[in-house]
Amino acid sequence: MPIFKVLHILSMFAAVTLLVGEHLFYAAAVWRRDVRALAAIRRLSVAPLYLAEGAPVVAIGFLLAGIVFGLLTALTGGFDLFAGWLIAAYVLTATILVFGGSPWVRRLARLGDEAVEADAGKRPVAEVVRHMAGSHAGLLFVIAAALFAAIIVDMVLKPF
Repeated sequence: MPIFKVLHILSMFAAVTLLVGEHLFYAAAVWRRDVRALAAIRRLSVAPLYLAEGAPVVAIGFLLAGIVFGLLTALTGGFDLFAGWLIAAYVLTATILVFGGSPWVRRLARLGDEAVEADAGKRPVAEVVRHMAGSHAGLLFVIAAALFAAIIVDMVLKPF
């Protein structure tokens, strides 16, 4: 049904915007070694839209809704659930979910917590800057963006 396709696209657009956007803002603050900016981003990311550990509830909700609407689109639209492009989409989606819960991504949230502490005067700013220097926030942004770009290309071009 077309409604499931529209809901799939809207849900996934929202999920990609929120998830990749968060990585972009973290990477920009880390790249600039801007502890105050990182603290502000972290404070925003633990707002009611996030779980206590910093998991983006709304973004994950949109991602899961998009998956459900995508499956409903395939089931009601006569798609072959084992078509190559759909199998690629399943693998990319699973990779995105695993990546999002990886220790490297969770480390960004802890770095944000350190920045909040430093901004409040409870931790030396130089220590957080040192940790920022050892962070892979930029690489994590590139990986997140590449994974989402790959799934978008797969969905649009259906190359397999």
